[in-house]
Amino acid sequence: MRWGFTGMLAAAFAAVASAAGPVTPAAAFRAGAAKVDVTPPSYTTSSDAAFVPACGTTPEQVAQLWPGPRPFAFEKPYVDAHGLGRYAPGDPYCDADRTGRYEAPYIAGGSGQNHWPTSVESGNGPAASAIVLAAGRNRVALVSVDSIGLFDVTMNRIRAEVLRLDPTLTQVFISSTHDESAPDPIGLWGPDTGELPEHPETPTATSSGVDEYYMEFLVGRVAHAVVAADAALRSATLDVAVGSMPSNTQSCWSSYPFIDDQSIPVLQARDGHGQVIFTLANVATHAETLAFSGVKSNAETLSADWPGAMRAAFETRWPGSVGVEVAGMVGSVETPTLYQPETTQVPRVPGSLHGVSGNPDGCRSVYPEPATGTPVSEAHAFISAYGASIANAARTALEGGHTLAPAALSSQQQSLCIPLENNFFLAAYAAGLFPDRPRYSDSACTIRTSSGGTATGSSPRASPSAPSEPQTSYLKSAVGVITVGPIQLAYSPGEVFPYTEIRGPIGEAQMPFPTDCYEPASQNFYCGTALPMTPFISAEMTKPYRFLVGLGEDMIGYLMPPGGFVGGEGTVAAQPWASYEETNKNGGHDRFGYGHSDDTESVGPYAGLSVTTALQQMLQADGHGSRVFPGLFIDAAGHLSNSPFASEGFSGATGVEVLPAGAKAPRKILIGSQASQWATFDALPDPGTAGTSLPYSVRTRGVILSTGQPQLIDVFAGERALAH
Repeated sequence: MRWGFTGMLAAAFAAVASAAGPVTPAAAFRAGAAKVDVTPPSYTTSSDAAFVPACGTTPEQVAQLWPGPRPFAFEKPYVDAHGLGRYAPGDPYCDADRTGRYEAPYIAGGSGQNHWPTSVESGNGPAASAIVLAAGRNRVALVSVDSIGLFDVTMNRIRAEVLRLDPTLTQVFISSTHDESAPDPIGLWGPDTGELPEHPETPTATSSGVDEYYMEFLVGRVAHAVVAADAALRSATLDVAVGSMPSNTQSCWSSYPFIDDQSIPVLQARDGHGQVIFTLANVATHAETLAFSGVKSNAETLSADWPGAMRAAFETRWPGSVGVEVAGMVGSVETPTLYQPETTQVPRVPGSLHGVSGNPDGCRSVYPEPATGTPVSEAHAFISAYGASIANAARTALEGGHTLAPAALSSQQQSLCIPLENNFFLAAYAAGLFPDRPRYSDSACTIRTSSGGTATGSSPRASPSAPSEPQTSYLKSAVGVITVGPIQLAYSPGEVFPYTEIRGPIGEAQMPFPTDCYEPASQNFYCGTALPMTPFISAEMTKPYRFLVGLGEDMIGYLMPPGGFVGGEGTVAAQPWASYEETNKNGGHDRFGYGHSDDTESVGPYAGLSVTTALQQMLQADGHGSRVFPGLFIDAAGHLSNSPFASEGFSGATGVEVLPAGAKAPRKILIGSQASQWATFDALPDPGTAGTSLPYSVRTRGVILSTGQPQLIDVFAGERALAH
């Protein structure tokens, strides 16, 4: 194995091998894959057939009557009254589908709205990848779409179309790569008044960015990719491994806390002839390179971003295969800084937050700059180089991977109903910016509420004004789990802050809100009941290889523990956040002075808890996870810390101190004595901090006992349990 497991996982794999038989392609396990381009087609006169007869009797007449320039199909015909070369609010247009709004495949993401697409990145347009796995009578499809995030209603349309085309394929799991250079499937990035000649100081959204014509195209294309993957099923084996982020990458954050996921789980299927069917990598960084580069032409370019470059690298290395990227926990983990040459080593020893130069989108990191290497600052060059670096890291991981032919395959999908607490989102509903997604007035999500407005209204970035009805709103969402042999994938419907599911060096004292009370006069944050921490999902997972899939089964924005939410003035009405936002007026900064720019794009403080609690219940129904005790790291002098790294008064971890359930006294587990080495958050042997002699890393969450059994610690609970 990659890190010299030396039998530590032998017991776990022995059970798998016993069930699966010899590691050769077996009829019991099959795999298929397919990929399809989902880039909006270029405009031609014939593409105006979509607007006949509403806008003209023939495509030629449509083009003549509505001569406004349209680079891509699916843009409603209009007259360029303002002479801008693109639609602007007030231009006459043909409302062929009677939605009451102008529609075009506006690009989602980036800062602001109205990203009218003008070009496609050469050879790297948005795409969708589909995998179908089969064992015995069970079949499951995994789909990854280049999109900022698909709503569950769109995913359900894809599933319905798959079912129509392939009636026996009923289990379809869908996620998005969080590509911020693909068409807007949500609605927040449509036309705004910034295009008008008078150019208002504060541009206002005038309609949703959802193009129903494109959405129909997308649904059909993705469904056909799934069906093609199913038709391509053949006997296969799987190679699985957990690699590390490339050494030449330096993580960047937009919001506190500064915790990332440095692992890259990788899955590859081969048929009986050794032909690679697909290679999948689970990567936890944003795909926003062009969108936030600050270059207007980049923000108007349709692109698959670095996931497309990574997939291309896989497909070049293994011709005839399909490359797949599934987003991991991308919450606050932005475009990293990438250094060349690829052998550059970024020291991943956390320190103070600081700015980093040379990043195409700007960067703040807690990792120091490398001693050598030059950052790749041009956005297009970054996409190519970062995609290649990720692909190379995944390939290296596979060289030490585990090969199996699973006999067991199962899946679970569960819907949940989440309170919609964000007043900005409620305002967006009132403005008609979410035309396709229903909201509900009851906590079971059975009674639909209308969107509450027309296609005109205020932007969700303007001052929120909650709609008159209803006072309480809910969103229906979903979570999912796929288990195939020793491999498990857990799907969460949003941009998950990593510490939400893999924890990290953070306890109540490091949370922006440790309790549900805040007293402005005394600046007291401890006047109420402790806010709950989200379940430790990576430890709850029941198989050795654990893939945490973000933006899966839905897209509901950022997900964090309740105590990690800060928001901004007017974001939510609940306490303690409302009092803090109103009295501090500090632009979303927490009590430590750190920014929380992402929180206003969250459904609310409790969404992350709702999602992870539902996942925890599903995982517990699937088996037993890793053993976890309240605990802290201990150094040679007996000092305790929630981080293994040396800090003031702590010389660096030599083991852990835990309080087992029912025990009256804590227990010390020391490396080299009761434990053989450190363990990661997913209970695998820790690779240590590359480029240093440190045997632990930012992935460390416990130890491997001398018996070979992982023992993880919950430092959030440990700070209370072990307080001296």
